[in-house]
Amino acid sequence: MLSNGVNTSQWVWWVERDSIMIAYYNHDTDEFDSPTEAKTVTLFYIQRPDKFLLQGESPERDGFSDGSIYLSVNTAIDTNTQLKKEAFWLQESEIPEQFHEALVARVIANGYERKIETLNLASYFLDKYEAGVKEAKKYSRRGRDGSPVTISPIDY
Repeated sequence: MLSNGVNTSQWVWWVERDSIMIAYYNHDTDEFDSPTEAKTVTLFYIQRPDKFLLQGESPERDGFSDGSIYLSVNTAIDTNTQLKKEAFWLQESEIPEQFHEALVARVIANGYERKIETLNLASYFLDKYEAGVKEAKKYSRRGRDGSPVTISPIDY
């Protein structure tokens, strides 16, 4: 219970249009009210890598403006079409390099799953993919110096 008598279960949040909405839900009026005082909110999230752009696409949908650096490529180079075509080959994935082989293993497994004769090869490559995913999950829970990252839950 907060100091003003408000039960914390009455505060709600949701994600809408790439934003986090926070409101107070009043059970009596069945309405949502915006917070009237400043609150500190700490977010813990999993960052997804930016998607590769295809030719003709621009990264404005992800909040980047023309002239930004997006996946190691300057988005302002569309003055020359040949440069623009070459720039798409220069995009660098945000997924760490040591996990690229696991992604390739998944693609190969998908190809081998299409024929009954090669299902054993598919399971081999799926195992390699699963091992890569397991290693990536371990990697995501560690600080880049090798120490474990612990998240402490806090009750408000």
